[in-house]
Amino acid sequence: MMTRKTVVARVALCATGVAAALVLAACGGGRTTASGSAGTAAPAGTSGSDLGGGSTFIPVTSTTAPPAAGTTTTAAPAGGGGETGGTAECKPANLKLSLGSGDAAAGHIYQALRFTNVSKVNCVIVGFPGLSYVTGDSGTQVGRPAERDGAIGAQITLHPGQVASTVVTETDIDVFDASACKPTATRGFRVYPPDSTASMFIAQTGRGCAGNPPSAQLRVQTIKPGPGNA
Repeated sequence: MMTRKTVVARVALCATGVAAALVLAACGGGRTTASGSAGTAAPAGTSGSDLGGGSTFIPVTSTTAPPAAGTTTTAAPAGGGGETGGTAECKPANLKLSLGSGDAAAGHIYQALRFTNVSKVNCVIVGFPGLSYVTGDSGTQVGRPAERDGAIGAQITLHPGQVASTVVTETDIDVFDASACKPTATRGFRVYPPDSTASMFIAQTGRGCAGNPPSAQLRVQTIKPGPGNA
């Protein structure tokens, strides 16, 4: 596995064939990371609380009126599943987030986002997590949630201590016109486990586009077994 490169190659991205799906801002280089704590939900309007590992939770708000706690939001994807054979789906209370070291190529950064079962019982996870950038002390969302990349994967049973992961692809925002991108400093990711209406937070400083760049700034793959190799 390659380590994160300190300098990301700047290349122009093709603006044709742009999907009408959701588009979200991307980070550039120069970021620092910290793991999210087990069971730390991120409902809108929550005051700051310790996430563990020296990071601080940024309460999440959106660029529109935030939903009431416990309600479904458009950023929470339907991964499919529910309870299967008596095993409940993995929720924020079961999970801890962490990030892999990542790799960089052709104006993109590829990084594993890992979900570790830190509970004492099995849980199942399947599909795509909801993912977006947040910024500021209020946790304002930057741009739109990540686009899904590829097909949905098979259901995974996570035993206590086991890890599943997805690959997050971020685009170097310097390939976009600044007037369209509206570069904005970001402080981390807002993450919804599949089928969850409660979110988690993991810190990673960077930059994203608050505007409307011509192509997706952030993509996420289906969750697969293991820690991933990005």
